[in-house]
Amino acid sequence: MEIKKLLVTGDAIFINRYQNLFKSMSPYLEQVDYLALGSLEQNRQRQKIKQLLPKFLLKPAEKLFRKNQQTFIKKSLETEEKIRGLTYTPDLVFHIFALYCPFWEKFDIPYVMFLDYNMALAAKNWSDWSPFSNQKELDFWLDCERQAYGKAHHLFPKSNIVKKSLIEDYGIPAQKITVVGASGNFPELYQGEKSFGSKQILFNGSDFERKGGDLLVAAFKQVKQVIPDARLVIIGKNLSINQNGVENPGIIRSTAQMQELFLKSDLVVAPAYCDPFPVFLMEAMNYGVPCIVSDKDGMPEIVDNDVNGVVIHDPTPQILADRIISLLSNPALLNQMSGQARDKMKNKLNWDKIAANIIQVLSDN
Repeated sequence: MEIKKLLVTGDAIFINRYQNLFKSMSPYLEQVDYLALGSLEQNRQRQKIKQLLPKFLLKPAEKLFRKNQQTFIKKSLETEEKIRGLTYTPDLVFHIFALYCPFWEKFDIPYVMFLDYNMALAAKNWSDWSPFSNQKELDFWLDCERQAYGKAHHLFPKSNIVKKSLIEDYGIPAQKITVVGASGNFPELYQGEKSFGSKQILFNGSDFERKGGDLLVAAFKQVKQVIPDARLVIIGKNLSINQNGVENPGIIRSTAQMQELFLKSDLVVAPAYCDPFPVFLMEAMNYGVPCIVSDKDGMPEIVDNDVNGVVIHDPTPQILADRIISLLSNPALLNQMSGQARDKMKNKLNWDKIAANIIQVLSDN
């Protein structure tokens, strides 16, 4: 396929998030345009509302905001109408995620989809992301997804677990799927120094329960008994945790502050129950911070066990504490893993490599 004019579609928040991918793709193309639904401010307001709601109202709220068959079709039709209204016809539409499809009535322009997860996996692995009242509603959504995937020219999931689900749960042929991974929200790789010995652990607590915050906080109590000067820094959300050695600065929007936190941390720990392909891990690895993760979803495809970090099957507080203590007590091993983490970001998990892979696949199809 020869592609000169590429149109990127999806929610504004996602188009903004993956700007570095499209910048890396742009040298291969004559034109890259963007067609977003919603705005960044609308997304922020939605997140604020969800944070204010009691937990028992989260599922109804999520359904109201987005996830039902009617919304899927409505947003698909809205996107298609906007594409038809352009003054030109793109050679390819690059659609981010599967919350809707760029077309619904007429599929005469080829499109591809960049995917981090799907509803079949969400229904199995994290029910809060599958806010349907009954199986019939879920099946309606799955049918919408199935049409979107089936009509696509090609699918680019981040992880092999999503590829497997596309084949088994949606009946998509394997040859139509290419796993491409992802990278972090930084324009270029970090080239500076990284030292160890701070005994600081960093955790992204933006979705505390799903990301395994309870496991880590419990593990950290045991860590403190062995390493009294250890510290746990939880960012992403203001929480009510009154525990010795735990700091909770909340949301950090400054890139400079985040860089400082990464460089001062000996470990990032992410014992999540469900996390499709967390950017936070790749941002940590960019700064040479080894990560301890669970073996859920795409995390084992980011972190290589005992190479650039540690992957734990079904972590418990005791197992987590043991691995944290072992690594914090061995700066030489941390330094070795740090180099391996940075090498993986340089050689595989960076947007230039991913963009080149996508363009090559499209050229061959």
